[in-house]
Amino acid sequence: MFKKQLPEESLKFYKQIKYRNLSAGNFISAQLILGLIDLKSNNIGNIKWKKIIIDSIEKICQLVKKIKDLLIVSFEKNLLSNEEIVTKNPERRVAHYTRPGVLFNLLKGKNPSKFRLNIVDFMNDPSENQVLTQWLNITTNPDNEIKTFLASFSFNHNSLNQFRLYGNEENIFGSGVSIAFNHNFFGQNAERSINMENFNITKQFSTSISENENQILNLDKTEDKPNTNLYPLPIYRCLYFDPKTEYISLAKRNKQSFYLEMSNEKKTQDIENEWKNYIDTLNEQKKIQDIRIHLKKINVLMSKLLKNRELQKIPNLQQLLSLAVLPISCLIKHAAFEDEDECRMIYITHIADKNIVEPTDYQAANNLYIEYKEIEDYIDKIYLGPQCKMQHKLWLQNHFKKKQTEKEIKLIKSEMPLR
Repeated sequence: MFKKQLPEESLKFYKQIKYRNLSAGNFISAQLILGLIDLKSNNIGNIKWKKIIIDSIEKICQLVKKIKDLLIVSFEKNLLSNEEIVTKNPERRVAHYTRPGVLFNLLKGKNPSKFRLNIVDFMNDPSENQVLTQWLNITTNPDNEIKTFLASFSFNHNSLNQFRLYGNEENIFGSGVSIAFNHNFFGQNAERSINMENFNITKQFSTSISENENQILNLDKTEDKPNTNLYPLPIYRCLYFDPKTEYISLAKRNKQSFYLEMSNEKKTQDIENEWKNYIDTLNEQKKIQDIRIHLKKINVLMSKLLKNRELQKIPNLQQLLSLAVLPISCLIKHAAFEDEDECRMIYITHIADKNIVEPTDYQAANNLYIEYKEIEDYIDKIYLGPQCKMQHKLWLQNHFKKKQTEKEIKLIKSEMPLR
């Protein structure tokens, strides 16, 4: 009876569905169905029952996409024909705080290193990727083969707090550097944040399964060509969330940093007017209102799935459900970190992705990373921390002067009062 309810072709069909950009919901639904198959559930042959579960997963994924789209940092390149207008965007550049030693490797000689996105699993913050899932009462699994890689930036290019926390060498606070990247370093296609490689079903099984199985997953049988190149990736502003109070704020430029950058170019009143325009354009409160509505809907849908007695029997139910919110869970940080005004470049992929760089020696085995691109053509300014060594400024001056490029990269020594 059980085999009659689920033909061998259908079993193979579900096993072939992989997590990728346009079919994350299909993968999660397929894994849930496979879990029910293992348990020999009486409902596994009930198409209507399965469709209810699959529709709930799909709705969660759609809501996640809406939140993610609200968090993308837009440079409006596609809307503005005048590049000069784009470069006046208050968020036209963002800063990456790091050690001078890392910057040296990124700029050195004829073989500079590429900018890296590091795997989330080894981040210093133990709450990384956990704020949203804990609020939804689901857990993540470190053994999951779907991994997130990220790189962190800040909207504030010359921040005393950031210099205190990041990029310190020899345990000297404020000895790091802040690399201000322009908008050309990033892409605008949100779909690129999840691996676009063809992990979908093969034609071999898609033509032999029942029409009912195909319809409830609503699969597109067209196949993409495999991709092993990393396209320009967008950045997303972090959402700061307090699970206890449900307080929400969005990362953005702080006013002091905004004034500091423009103080040499404009009058105070002009800066104030531009600040007001920036806040109005950001439309933060409307975005927060929409995000709050989407999060509450996700919470309701998750709760129903978690309370489903049949699904509760699946051992890895929570881990599978956590994949539905994975695209935003790494963008939601605890409200305690609000003053960092962080934005992130993310890349979600399978652990077998060819873009993941394998360790070359045992000491490097405690990290995995993705190489993005060389950075020198995308740097506008480099801020040296208040305790950064003078020799670091000298080698940077030497490096850029010898290049004699048309574009000048400004070196600015931070005058933040670090004690």
